[in-house]
Amino acid sequence: MPTYRGNRGNLLQHWVLVELLGDLSKQGIHTLCYVDAHSMSPMPTRSPKATTDQTAPDFDQVRSGLGDGPSSYERAWLELSRSLPSEYPSSAAFVRHCWTGRLHLLLCEADTDTADEIQRWLYRPDSRVTPFELHRGDWRERFARQMPAVFDAYYISFDPNMYDRHEVQSPKPEYMYPSDIPIVCNALRALPTVPMIVQLSTYSVNNDNSQCDVIGSLVPEFRKNNFAAMCVRADSAMMSFIFSRKVTVASDLENRFRSWLACRTKSG
Repeated sequence: MPTYRGNRGNLLQHWVLVELLGDLSKQGIHTLCYVDAHSMSPMPTRSPKATTDQTAPDFDQVRSGLGDGPSSYERAWLELSRSLPSEYPSSAAFVRHCWTGRLHLLLCEADTDTADEIQRWLYRPDSRVTPFELHRGDWRERFARQMPAVFDAYYISFDPNMYDRHEVQSPKPEYMYPSDIPIVCNALRALPTVPMIVQLSTYSVNNDNSQCDVIGSLVPEFRKNNFAAMCVRADSAMMSFIFSRKVTVASDLENRFRSWLACRTKSG
């Protein structure tokens, strides 16, 4: 059964996503291609592991106060909770709700049950009709083929369990590694030179993957491909990289996220 964690990582990933979608819309962009390499079910249940997650209370406090939430993210979450039979919306659900212009979704998902739920959601008769492609399989396979190329801007999301800067003998498909970055960059170079945001989130520093070391592993590779880089850290383990090209991204995004989190939780 598809699950979500319900922790500070969810808050980080989707607060940033909604803020950046707002930035894109202010720049006069009308047609957007949203690509999700690690698509989540729009109708998941909470993972049993949430009971052992120290940041789960942050998630619960924000969710319980959605009616009073001042952020675009909270307003979108509240509205989606009324329209979706879901405990927590997926990234694609947030995008389809928040983006008012023309939208194309390219969603990659290797898990059969999750892909089935995504497809049912895409075909719901009461939802917004959105052109889409659902790739049932590893995102690496899809990125090796030609990507959609007729849009004003691209937002590409990677949401692995973690980025591991070490190559390993038996890589986990739910992780990302240095060998994955050339796959990503090759696909990006083949796209038109239009505004583009790449969000890559990682939620663990296990296996000698300090945030400083991970930044050193990832940032130079994207800068070589003419992307500006910034990082939004939720704490000492969870962070979202924002790589942007031909897009103005607010430099205070991390401070704003941390201020919002502190105001909306008791742990801030």
